[in-house]
Amino acid sequence: MLRCRKPIIRRWLAGLLPLLAPLALASDSSADLTSLTFVTEEYPPYNYLDPQTGQLGGRAVTLLEDVFEHTDTTFKREDILYYPWVRGYELAQIEPNTALFSTTRTPVREAQFKWVGPIARDRVVLLTWENQIARLVSLEEAINKRLSITVIREDIGAHALQEADYPAELLRPAIDNRSALRMLRRGRVDLWACSDEVARWIATQEGVDASRLNAVHTLSESNLYFAINLATDQNLVNRLQEALEDVRAGQRDREITHHAD
Repeated sequence: MLRCRKPIIRRWLAGLLPLLAPLALASDSSADLTSLTFVTEEYPPYNYLDPQTGQLGGRAVTLLEDVFEHTDTTFKREDILYYPWVRGYELAQIEPNTALFSTTRTPVREAQFKWVGPIARDRVVLLTWENQIARLVSLEEAINKRLSITVIREDIGAHALQEADYPAELLRPAIDNRSALRMLRRGRVDLWACSDEVARWIATQEGVDASRLNAVHTLSESNLYFAINLATDQNLVNRLQEALEDVRAGQRDREITHHAD
């Protein structure tokens, strides 16, 4: 009985393969990363526009370019769009197939995007100029002292303060982090909410002694991700996640080999 069925099963599979082939091609096509629009902003050292070359640079940009190479995607860093944070954030919320980086993944943002990562670990702090403000025990202390804080709208620092019910009248919006640094140095605000690493990188680029910036309170420690519009095909999201993990694994293997040598 079993011997009689084998030719029948083979013929059935042979007839099924032509039907499955178009589905496999469609799946591969749907996972083509060129279907995604990648958007970034000024958040050095992860992603930034080099003022000397006019080209995008940073750890996250280099990582994404490695992903392009790993997946044989024809994109280069020149294909990445560079926008102010607020515009990029809004674009990722309304435009399918848009991936914004580097974006902090938080409970409030969790349901607003699909996520690929992590890219890196980041610490957001409140910074004072030199020692004008002493270390804060809590945000309540800052509120009681009526300390003003400069923030970037829709940035993780602004979100963290809003979630903590920091008084809106004490928050001073800045166009970008360079403007925020100037506001802090000129005494227009008491504190600056920013990634500690980002703030010091920007200060150095602006010719400012970064050691004069003092972190007096930590707002959050979290990972940075690609935040992807919710309407994006899940196959694309999965493909990007798999490629990122492959690239990361390759980097770890090279580091192990280098240390072994």
